[in-house]
Amino acid sequence: MKISTSHRQILYGLTADSHFLNLLNQPNMIGKVEQVFNKAINISINNSLFTLLSSQLDNAPNSCRLINKDFSLLQIKSGDDFYLLDNEILINEGYSLSFSLCKKWQQPNIIFCPNKIKQKSYQSFLLAQLNTVDLILSNDKRSLFNYLGDNVFYLSSSRILIQLRTHLINLLKMEQHENLVSVINQLVGLGIGLTPSGDDYLVGLMAFLLLENHPAHSFYPEFYQGIVQSKDRTTPISAITLEKALKKEYRENMHQLIQSLVEANETEIYSQFLEVFNIGSSSGSDMLFGIRDALYLTHYFGEKYVD
Repeated sequence: MKISTSHRQILYGLTADSHFLNLLNQPNMIGKVEQVFNKAINISINNSLFTLLSSQLDNAPNSCRLINKDFSLLQIKSGDDFYLLDNEILINEGYSLSFSLCKKWQQPNIIFCPNKIKQKSYQSFLLAQLNTVDLILSNDKRSLFNYLGDNVFYLSSSRILIQLRTHLINLLKMEQHENLVSVINQLVGLGIGLTPSGDDYLVGLMAFLLLENHPAHSFYPEFYQGIVQSKDRTTPISAITLEKALKKEYRENMHQLIQSLVEANETEIYSQFLEVFNIGSSSGSDMLFGIRDALYLTHYFGEKYVD
């Protein structure tokens, strides 16, 4: 069997998370390449999505970063087989994945520090970061939350997004659990692209707001129910991203930003905001709107404790 696979080009993994590495323990693993982009290849396996990433991108759930910088030079296309044979992961007849250089990427478990919210210094830090995010987003024209064009569909979607966002923030401020599920239902799948704006917004919001020990963590059941009930209305990639967010599994640059927000570490936080902001064509901008509102709500809850 080694003779029949010796002609394959070897793709070397640099880092991979535990979910991707566990594919090596599934002897009957069979999947299909779904989408091929210059810096990412999405693969469907047993109703789940896994991703091969360019070395220029950060780690992410269900992913393996390869040594390659650009996938446009590879002869991999949608519909190619992705399978395990003799302890090797193979892509059609042309490629095999090697994990000889690969290191495991471990996602951190970030916990909010509840005592900080009572400190004036942390409240000032939150306000400063809120102003920074507002400045970044004020010059952005990609997000539907900022849409100023004349496309009727986009205008309608933008109006609904802004209305739902405002309604969600008010419900959270008033701690009204009973209507949250309905609003989250309506946000899921709202927008365009592989990951619609409503979904990306929720991912950014949950990343900070639903941290363990955060004063808003009590809303987790409503977010969970709202997303689980409506995930079939969005794209497969976005549904998995939302499910991962409920499990506190995010891209590496999101983890780094959230850790800095928890620790009030301003050293690299501006560049971390920009790294999230620059994800995809508009996904990062939509996520940053969610993070922005999480900062606002955290500051709002903290004002109850600060004299």
